[in-house]
Amino acid sequence: MSNQVDHAEIKMGQILTIIIAASALVIQEPALLIPLGIIFLLSGTVRKISPFTLLYRYVIRPTGLMRSDYRLDNIQPHKFGQLVGVQTVVIALALIQLGYPLAGWSVVAILIVLTMISYAGWCIGCFIYYQLNSFGLGGFFKHPPTDKSVFMGSRPEKSPDEYTAP
Repeated sequence: MSNQVDHAEIKMGQILTIIIAASALVIQEPALLIPLGIIFLLSGTVRKISPFTLLYRYVIRPTGLMRSDYRLDNIQPHKFGQLVGVQTVVIALALIQLGYPLAGWSVVAILIVLTMISYAGWCIGCFIYYQLNSFGLGGFFKHPPTDKSVFMGSRPEKSPDEYTAP
């Protein structure tokens, strides 16, 4: 079932992901990736207690730093994308710890680039989710795209009759 999903909340998480991952990359500090991985895990499993969600709902939105951007969408692909992020962080950390820092930091750079692309409107995690759905997988992958007019994994268009507040 589709619901109204606040894409401003998702974008704020993307901005913070880019900042944290880029900071870790620039100063070559893998420890910064650990909280990012934990936040991804919480966002993908128990979204309501994710630090990104809490920061957006109780600080960013009330202060007016970002306005809500509700769209008819499924939250499940976005949660799946967060779980892809967890795996990406684990792979990067494993490579760094196993003595392959160039490979590990390359994975972090790819995470940054893909998050920037997601911020622009196309999410690889959502794309993979919808591809798995199109193969007929049930369970977690039961939600088809809400906006069939956009490329799979793209942010749904905002229709004029959609509301802007919960």
